[in-house]
Amino acid sequence: MRMRLHWDSKKLSSTGATELWGLSGERRTMLVPRQQYPRELKITTMRELDWGRSMAEVARMYQLSPKRLETWRGEWRAKGELAFPGQGARPQAKLDAERIPELERKIGQQAMEIDFLKKALRRFREQVPPAVGNGGTNSTSKSGKRRKGKVQ
Repeated sequence: MRMRLHWDSKKLSSTGATELWGLSGERRTMLVPRQQYPRELKITTMRELDWGRSMAEVARMYQLSPKRLETWRGEWRAKGELAFPGQGARPQAKLDAERIPELERKIGQQAMEIDFLKKALRRFREQVPPAVGNGGTNSTSKSGKRRKGKVQ
């Protein structure tokens, strides 16, 4: 006699895991990856709904559940074109808020580098270079040597 196992599943929304319960009371948890949809698909489906298509018709056209479309429509109505920012596209204000401290640090570093270079240039200009004249004894070590056959 073969025993047939039946599993009841329950989604754990906060973790993205699925909890499975067997008839014998044993419990297993599996991680199931969340389905991700491109922003363009979400906006296209919302525009279809705005143009008067029914929820069921749009769900069938794009092979989505009506419940998912309901969730998207709530966000679409609340935020309009700013809805569905996704992971890579965040609102500009948030991007600016993260970038400002980085740019301020960079400006501070560059100001320090400019000050350092100005001081170095000032010191370089203040140093008097040694006076060297043409043909003098200090010009080169070879100038004092005589060559054979030449009269000086």
